[in-house]
Amino acid sequence: MTDDRQSGAGSSVGGERGSGASGTSECQDGACAEEPDRQGSGAARLKGWFRRSLFVRWAVFRIFNRIRASGLRKDLFFQATQVPAYFQTAFNRGQLRTMRLLLPHHLLAQAISAPVVALGVWSSSRWLALLLLAGVEGTLLLWFFRIQPNIRNMRSFADYVSLRWALRVLNGTLGAVWFAFIILVFRLHCEDIHLLTLGVCFGFMAPLLLCAPVSGAVDVMVVPVIAGAYGALLEGCFDRSLLFTASFFLMATVCGLFVLGISRLVSVLLWRMQMARLKQREQADILSLLTRQSAAPTGRWLWETDEAGVLRNPSAGLCRVLGRDETQIAGRTLGSLLEIPASGIDQSGPISPERHLAHCLTHRLAFRELIVRAMAAPDARWWMLTGEPVFRDGVFRGYLGVGADVTALQRIRDRHFHRVRHDALTGLPNRLACQEYLQKSLLEAMRLAQTFVVILISLDVFSLGRRRVMTSDEAAAVFQMSLSRLDACLAQNVPKDLNGADGCFVARYGAMDLAVVTGIPVEQKRHFMETLALEILSALSGPVTVPEDVVEDRLDVEPAIGMAISTTGDGEVLVEAVETALRDARAERVGRYSIFDPCEEMAGSRQQTLFRDVRQALRQKAFALVYQPIVNAQTGLVIGFEALSRWKGSAHKHLSIEKVIDTIAETGSGLEFDFWVLESACRVARRWPAPLWVSVNMTATHFSLPDIAERIFRVLDQVGLAPHRLQVEVTETQALEVGPLVHHAFRELEFRGVRIALDDFGKGFSTLMYLRQFPFSKIKLDAAFIQDMLQDARSAAVVRNVIALGRDLGVAVTAEGVSSPEHCRHLQEQGCTEVQGFYLGRPVPEEDVPLFWGRRVADLS
Repeated sequence: MTDDRQSGAGSSVGGERGSGASGTSECQDGACAEEPDRQGSGAARLKGWFRRSLFVRWAVFRIFNRIRASGLRKDLFFQATQVPAYFQTAFNRGQLRTMRLLLPHHLLAQAISAPVVALGVWSSSRWLALLLLAGVEGTLLLWFFRIQPNIRNMRSFADYVSLRWALRVLNGTLGAVWFAFIILVFRLHCEDIHLLTLGVCFGFMAPLLLCAPVSGAVDVMVVPVIAGAYGALLEGCFDRSLLFTASFFLMATVCGLFVLGISRLVSVLLWRMQMARLKQREQADILSLLTRQSAAPTGRWLWETDEAGVLRNPSAGLCRVLGRDETQIAGRTLGSLLEIPASGIDQSGPISPERHLAHCLTHRLAFRELIVRAMAAPDARWWMLTGEPVFRDGVFRGYLGVGADVTALQRIRDRHFHRVRHDALTGLPNRLACQEYLQKSLLEAMRLAQTFVVILISLDVFSLGRRRVMTSDEAAAVFQMSLSRLDACLAQNVPKDLNGADGCFVARYGAMDLAVVTGIPVEQKRHFMETLALEILSALSGPVTVPEDVVEDRLDVEPAIGMAISTTGDGEVLVEAVETALRDARAERVGRYSIFDPCEEMAGSRQQTLFRDVRQALRQKAFALVYQPIVNAQTGLVIGFEALSRWKGSAHKHLSIEKVIDTIAETGSGLEFDFWVLESACRVARRWPAPLWVSVNMTATHFSLPDIAERIFRVLDQVGLAPHRLQVEVTETQALEVGPLVHHAFRELEFRGVRIALDDFGKGFSTLMYLRQFPFSKIKLDAAFIQDMLQDARSAAVVRNVIALGRDLGVAVTAEGVSSPEHCRHLQEQGCTEVQGFYLGRPVPEEDVPLFWGRRVADLS
């Protein structure tokens, strides 16, 4: 040991002894012939000063730490200025996730390092080992009990700042503990302990790099450890050789600078990686908005064809969907995979998505989000295809497109389509399905020059000679029994050649109403209808057998039948005609059936009666207003109400309110009626909470009057309603005149804050020119498109593109006729602004409006 200490390889304490012995021998040998006492005493004083002076070590550490802190502040400022404000929240959340993942490894390294060194020191100094364990493990326990349980719940920027501050305090405390331990342990007389301490200290610096995402967390621990190594070296620097001292200083400096540099590099790399990920997500969101694909399903795959329609370079996604490898798909056409016809659209049948796709491929047209059935795929899957023809130098080169498997989505839509169009009790088509079938049959009848008859049957139930108000179970039993009788009657009296293999169309039209649609022979139409009506009356009349557990009394059914011939191409007119016939039949005591011809009757005495009743109702103010809620499609909150008029106690209940309003306009009282509705609705809306507004319909031709805007403002001033709480819907019973008076009226209304909506867009006279010339703030999309958008590709395309048009023009879009949660979710995904319909709320009288205040629709929240 003496030889080692003389060579300067020993410890500081051992070095002192070795130096004394060496000095004595050198003086004896004459090597210190000149002033030995002065040199010896000066060296001893200098060594004692360095050994006992903690001030030097404190000053060196303070200066070095101040330099590092200054650099730390600059680095924090540099990184903070590099994160854009709109990325700051997402960036902080990413940092939190990174710290949650990496921090446990750093803490584990510290928890293991302290016991390892303490075991090595235990035999030499127990109190020093206990000091290290108490300092390190106590700090870690405090962290695990106070900070670690809250890390999982951290979400906001304040949480990120607090965690970053806590980690710096943790590492600073651990650094201070290791600094004090290194200084004290180097005063022991055991070189093995010194080497173990330095090895462990330099070893746990590698896991310490896991704290690099937090600026300064590595520095506050590395600097004290390196400073402690410097301090231990300074204690015995005069007792060691210059080469050893320089090597130790160099090694500690290089190690410290390496760790600090690597931590800074890791921090910058993590920062860049996270910023790149955020920018990539931002670009994906922007691309999604530009291409309007935010609601598109995931799992898309690419497809490509050549000029002959043959698939080229099948993607892995396409092969996976088909369950085949690339060699089995290559060389086949897209049409063969889908089993679609090679020709264009066949005019003899309905335009199916497959026929539409074939038409586009044949004529090299683009198509978008077209849902077709892929027969070549396993279990006949459904695909959603988007394709674009590619032309280079004017030559067609094939198609490029994107596909997705939407089988699950399509099955959900099919179930929804069946549910909303069929009666839950009987399984028959409901009123909506009946109206759609009528419109489809009218188009087919016009094309083939045929006619059919619509039969509406009302079942009145009597018990002991009095009309019976039935429970749901009684009504179900009676309805099922009557339906079986009706089926047998139709099978016997309607020839099969009139309707084909499917027979007559039968639907449940109301609570106790049935609708039948059947063809009629070319000759003797009237005789056939009268005979059929009598047979149905005979079959359905009389007592019905009902289970005893349902009802104890005897029930008798007295049916009434209304019939209308399809001599018009308008489905609404046909429905009004058959309902009018049913009302007439129910008024009869015997022979309870009535046959109605829309073309003959509506131009005769019935129309004159309607005109007379409308004039009388206007004089007596026999109209009332109801209010239907309008809901924000993105938040689900009720934001306004539309005022709708109803004819109280009218004998014309079968007529739609649109037909009644048209009749009012024909009587010349349309302007007076519109302003009565406006004033009444505004008086009611004045009592609503301030954010809510009211929407009122006005005929388009009224805006050609020179003082229409002033009259509207006069009404608002009289009732005390703010202009911004009024929305005027332009109803197009006639075309909107493009003239200076209309422009002036619209500009005045817009300037004062009144919102203007284009009602029933896509149904009436509305054209795209209106959107360019008039300051409409809203488009109200007609209910006919909304009801069919989940099943009909063309209706879906209209809805999607009108919403996109509104977004491009900066105009809100209101979807009318929302009748199911599927409608709500689909419109929300498409970016629709507002929704309205029976599913969200039926029209209610004035006193029930407060029930909707603050209400949120669950499917939109």
